[in-house]
Amino acid sequence: MSIPTHFNSGRSGQGAAYVSDHEGSEHARFMRLSSYALAPLGVLSAWWLAGLVGETLEGAKAEIGRPFPAIVLICFAIIGMIHARQGMTEIIEDYVHDAALKEKALHWNRIGSIAIAAAWTFGIMLIAAPK
Repeated sequence: MSIPTHFNSGRSGQGAAYVSDHEGSEHARFMRLSSYALAPLGVLSAWWLAGLVGETLEGAKAEIGRPFPAIVLICFAIIGMIHARQGMTEIIEDYVHDAALKEKALHWNRIGSIAIAAAWTFGIMLIAAPK
């Protein structure tokens, strides 16, 4: 979805590099929407995890093993890591100027975020799985 504007900068040539091309609008929209999703997911996750303080191991497993808390924790992990990955990608693109180093950093950012989200999801699924 794009909103047309009637703004023309009148710049061409050397100064055209400073005119916005709206490249970041999709990123900004994604970050805003994922933030809206992370706010209630984060509150629910913190509430459930804080509620486990003082519980026995079996009680904690039973609480996390219920479908709704497990789904909320997994959604929080996945959306949170996608959000974090996008943020780190923007930081890397803005502040790493060496092309080879930038590619390596972007690659390891992708690998690391997938590994963290997968470990969190796998851990919750192991806890929630019926024995």
